[in-house]
Amino acid sequence: MSRAGHVLVASLLAQGLDHYTCVPGESFLPVLDAIVDLDDRVDLTVCRHESPAAHMAEAYGKLTGRPGVCFVTRGPGAFHASIGVHTADQDATPLLLFIGQISRADRGRGAFQEFDSHQVFGSIAKWVATIDAPRRIPETIARAVRIATSGRPGPVVIELPEDMLYEDVEGLTLPVVAPIASAVDASISDVIGDALARASRPLVVLGRGGWGEEQNGNVREFAEANDLPVVAAWRCQDHIDNDAPSYVGHLSLSTEPDLARLVEESDLVIGFGGHFGDVDTAGYTLLAPDASRTVIHLAHDGFDLDRYLHADIAVQSDSVTATRAVKGLRVDSSAWAPRTRAAREDWVRRSTPTADDELANMVSWLADRLPDDAVISNGAGNYAVWVHRYYRYRRYGTQLAPANGAMSYGLPAGIMASVLDGTRPSIVFGGDGCFLMSSMELATVASRGLPVIMVVVNNGAYGTIRMHQEREFPGRSSGTSLVNPDFAALARAHGIGGSTVTDRDGFAAAITAALEAGAPHLVEVLTDVARISPTKRITEAGLV
Repeated sequence: MSRAGHVLVASLLAQGLDHYTCVPGESFLPVLDAIVDLDDRVDLTVCRHESPAAHMAEAYGKLTGRPGVCFVTRGPGAFHASIGVHTADQDATPLLLFIGQISRADRGRGAFQEFDSHQVFGSIAKWVATIDAPRRIPETIARAVRIATSGRPGPVVIELPEDMLYEDVEGLTLPVVAPIASAVDASISDVIGDALARASRPLVVLGRGGWGEEQNGNVREFAEANDLPVVAAWRCQDHIDNDAPSYVGHLSLSTEPDLARLVEESDLVIGFGGHFGDVDTAGYTLLAPDASRTVIHLAHDGFDLDRYLHADIAVQSDSVTATRAVKGLRVDSSAWAPRTRAAREDWVRRSTPTADDELANMVSWLADRLPDDAVISNGAGNYAVWVHRYYRYRRYGTQLAPANGAMSYGLPAGIMASVLDGTRPSIVFGGDGCFLMSSMELATVASRGLPVIMVVVNNGAYGTIRMHQEREFPGRSSGTSLVNPDFAALARAHGIGGSTVTDRDGFAAAITAALEAGAPHLVEVLTDVARISPTKRITEAGLV
């Protein structure tokens, strides 16, 4: 005889899911009680806010390919965690969010913190379920894992009525989810080869969801053997080694004109994974459907096909199978090899900082200093433009950045990277506005003694909004200036080392000392809001 809360944890463990995040709530106490008995098999990270808790679990999904698991309580707890569900949906990341709910007998009475999870999460989760009977726990968990990881990965939300978790049940088996085999017709290599034979300006695009280190190697072999230029979709820069001669940049909110031109002029686009969204296509202006362009799209799920860019050849396949099918393909690349070399030279130029840009030189120094397996995480804000432009990602699983532009993401994601493997550096970037949205998790860093290095870029403003404001209403700043704490002192108040720097030398010294110490440290970088991006300045005349 087992209590339902214990069955739930045992069912998760049966699926190989042993890392959980939470903010404790009285609505799922039997789950917490089960962890007491299974403490040697469960790694529980207790957070100070549900939003970072959900983002930590989402980062687990990115790093492992298995669903992250987060427990929150009903009402405010669930709504706080909803940002993590939205991130998992936009980023195609497997996630299980468990919500402790009101007792079954109280439904519909306006009970304390009552709400309808199915209506609230129905538009952003792949599946929303309620477990009303303890006997349904094992099958529901198995199905949730299947749904979260199959096709286009994504989030699943499961309600746990509080009274159900206290019930006893016996005689249950715990099914283990087996992977679904995905076959690609052997002829796809011939199809792509024929398309390349007719092309003069081909392009490979790497999208979100279901990627891995093998896919990195497969695509690199395919691209380098055939002199193909490869671009990463929005925040997918770690999908290929940025030092590879075939890598020519990434599509972002500030895609450079030369890269945009390369994309737009391509007569053959071969896409792996993901979908072509508004960021990747500059607000649906690049890659508009064009009869003169051939598109081959190998996607995880039919859901990602034809959402904007029509696929002339559409293949539903997991990325491992798809990239294995093409890695051995060899064609005559003489028609486009010079174009690829020129595009690579453009990328090298864009990613080389000017002498007067201190932040750019800090990030570039970091790229040269860190090992290939270091994890770089960030949330949203103009500071991230410097990170994405000047850092070189060399292995998959080293970039944790939210495709949905969620501020506050960087710190919880970096925490999870360190929880999973504290031997590789975990570097968190955050703007002053972004970082404060999850700064309560400094307490989590301290409580677990995680060697996370946090870089807070402080320009005293909500920089991205200020940039748009200066473009639309020059010289009329409103609501975008910030009064900040001393971030280094804030870290020290938590028992974490803190430094304040203004130039590359100071930055390098602080980071080097933190890496050598193997202890958490926060580096506050003071910058001028006038330097709003690597290529834009705020002047009296407005944005230039």
